[in-house]
Parts: sequence; C-alpha cells; structure tokens
Amino acid sequence: MKKPLIVITFYFLTVNIFAQIIPQVNIPLIVSDGVKAKTLYFGLDPTATNGIDPHLDEMEQPPLPPSGIFDARFIGSDINLPEIGEGLLKDYRPGSSTYQGEHIHEIRYQVGSGTTITISWDLPSGVTGLLQDFFGGIVYNKPMTGKDSLVVTNPGIVNKLKMTINYNLTGNLPPSVPNLISPANGSSNVDPNPTLRWTQVSGSTNYHLQIARDSLFNQIVFNDTSITTNSKEVQLQSKTKYFWRVRAKNNAGWSNFSSIWNFTTKQNPPPPPNLNSPQKGAVGVSIPVEFKWFSSPEAENYSLLVSEDSNFFNLRINEIVLDTFFVSSNLETNKKYFWKVIANNSGGSSSDSEIWYFTTVTTSVENRIFPDKFILYQNFPNPFNSITKIHYQLPVDSFTKFVIYNSIGQKIFEIDLGYQKAGYHKIEFDFSRLNINQEISGGVYFYKLVANQNVSTKKMIYLK
Repeated sequence: MKKPLIVITFYFLTVNIFAQIIPQVNIPLIVSDGVKAKTLYFGLDPTATNGIDPHLDEMEQPPLPPSGIFDARFIGSDINLPEIGEGLLKDYRPGSSTYQGEHIHEIRYQVGSGTTITISWDLPSGVTGLLQDFFGGIVYNKPMTGKDSLVVTNPGIVNKLKMTINYNLTGNLPPSVPNLISPANGSSNVDPNPTLRWTQVSGSTNYHLQIARDSLFNQIVFNDTSITTNSKEVQLQSKTKYFWRVRAKNNAGWSNFSSIWNFTTKQNPPPPPNLNSPQKGAVGVSIPVEFKWFSSPEAENYSLLVSEDSNFFNLRINEIVLDTFFVSSNLETNKKYFWKVIANNSGGSSSDSEIWYFTTVTTSVENRIFPDKFILYQNFPNPFNSITKIHYQLPVDSFTKFVIYNSIGQKIFEIDLGYQKAGYHKIEFDFSRLNINQEISGGVYFYKLVANQNVSTKKMIYLK
C-alpha cells in the first residue's frame, strides 16, 4: 500500500527592521533568577494594539522551555488576551505621552540555575503600578513607583504575576532611546560616504547624531541636532574607525543617547593621475620610450595602456606598474600612439587619465641617436615571479657588469657584459635559472649596474 504524501508548509513572518518604531512610552522591566536575566519592555504608542504589533518589534516567542531553563515573558492567558499567543518580550498598548488610564499585563517566569525571581523597574514620572499574584494579592501585592524591585521567593508555586500600570501622563516625558541599525556594530569595509540608520522613535520631532574618532567622543567629526528622519548620509574619511550614537527629541526634551556603535571605512579609489611625458602631441619620440606620470594620492599601483588607436582597441602595452614611470622598447618607429594611466588601490580604480598621443622617430633611435646621460631604470615587472627585465642607457661606449645582492648586502650573482656601445640596452633575469650554488628565496634584492665610472643601484622584490 502506498503511503500518503504529507506536505508541511512553514510560513515565516519577515519584518523590515528599517520600518520598526520605538514606542512613545517605552519602559524596561528586568527579570532575573540571580544567574540569568531578561529585559522585558512595556509602554504606550498610538499605533499599538492589544495584539502583536511587528512594527513595534513585538514578536511571538517560541513555546515555554522545559523546567530548569530560565525564561521570562508577557502572556495573556489569565487577562483575556489570547491574541498574544505563546507570549512576548515587548508588550505595548494603545496610548500616547498624554495618556490617562491603566493597562494590565501578565508576567510569566521560571528559574534556571537560580532559586528566586527578582523583578526590577525604574518607572518615569506619571507612571505607577501594582504587582499582584493571581490569588487576589494574598502572597504578593507590591506597589510600583520610581525605582524598586520585587523578589519572588517561591517561583515554583507563584510562576506568574498580574501587573497593573496606571498612566497619568501630561506630555512631559522625553522620547524613548533610539536603537542603532546600520552600519552594523564593528563592521569594516564601510563606504566612506555611508547612510547611518536607526529606529524611528514615535512622537519624536528630530534626532541628534554624533560621530567621533574615539569612544569618549572627544574627537567629534560630525554633530547634527536637526535631523528629522531616522537616517543620515555623511561624508567621512577612508580607512578610519568611527564611533557613533543617536538620541531623540520631543516637546519634553531629549532622550538619553543610544548605545555606542563603531565601524571602519574602506579605502577610497585614488583620483586619476596626471600625465607627464611624452608630452601630448610630441613627435620624434625616441625608442625605447620612457612614460612618466605624476603620483596619485593613495595609489598602490598604476595601469599603463598604450594603443595605436584612441579607443584603445589595439593595445601595444597593458602593464601594471608600481612606480610612476615605465620604459618600453616594444613600439615601432614612425608611428602614432595613444596612452593613458589608471591609478589603483584596494578600494578600486580611478577613472582614466587624460588621453595623450605622440609619434615615434622615423628611424630606430638605437641606430642613430645616443642618450646624453647614464640611467638605470627600475626593473619590470616589480614585484616579479622568476622573470624580470631591466632597461638602461649608456651615453658612451662602456665596460658594463650587473651585480645582484640579497637584503643583507651579500653578493649572490654577477654577470660581466663586456664592452657595450653607447645607446639603449636591456637585460632579462630569470631568478629560477641563475647560475649560483644556492637556492634563492623570495624577498628584497638589489641590482647594481657598473659602466666605466658610472654606478647605479635599485631595489627589486622577488615573489617566489
């Protein structure tokens, strides 16, 4: 016999935390068994009902845990409020900051590792109450005013109390404290121009947002008391840790500040670099061509693009460069080229620099034009994995040699290039094949070019 197919569908209620509201009157009630504690909330709001109000962050709790596990919640089984189901941690009722009247709540609790239950409160002016057992107040009949508490010594027998709250409000209560929403506390890689969000406080007229570089708010960088919504876009610096807090205001004054949260902004992309040479429209540019540009703040490297067309469809050079210049022999004579540079860092890439163009010499410069000074260029790529190229120029015929040193100055390789003609030269090193009797590890190395009486040394980084 075939077994019937049983399909069980679960429905979940999703609440948008950005739409939640802090009620106009929001009073904490702390319940503890001496080992663990829970904070329950009750109060008033014009939008509240006697049922479950998700927009006020009222959410039905799961069924009561087994005995021996601490728990505290509002229920409605003995006060004719079945609509709150298994119970709530927050139980708000209809009313406002000028409400005159009473509301009844039912508190259910059980101990975990403790033996007694302590209920503590700090009622604002205009709010009083009474805590009673459901035996007519024979065992517990505690008036509630100001800051006080009640200890239930026999929670195994008296495991729930009726709480009658009387409101005699005249609109002189400051608003509730906002709850921060985003950026999340302790978050990193936050956009330097973030939108800060917090819960809306019912009845508030405006908010006070403070942002500082320290948790004591001695170094405040943003201070605005006129915000009328529960969010604010701000402009901050990149790669910086910030602390922030918010308070609300109504006709009675300011609330206390919220808890303090912090976040760290990510790095901004750098601005586009400015080009230097070859100049825009230059003609007769010698080969090899030395491209130069000005550094861009916070750039970690640069993308150099050289093309035969202004749309950069036919690229001749597409290189990542750590410095602000690059030497290339990979260009043809008597040809027009377009070039641009993009600055990069961990935060992203800049927009393109201005596009410049130049035309190379009509005959190979290496055959007919000699440089006027001795120059050793930075190796490329750098850092490199195994293979790197080094360009250099000699103003006169010279006996040349290259020497490579490790980071502590020990010579690990030397090559005599003999007698070389004046002009432009390059050499390629493959670190995986250097003819030495030791293994080369990754790290910082120095290369030195000696040409007659001229000596120049530069640093390079080998990534093994």
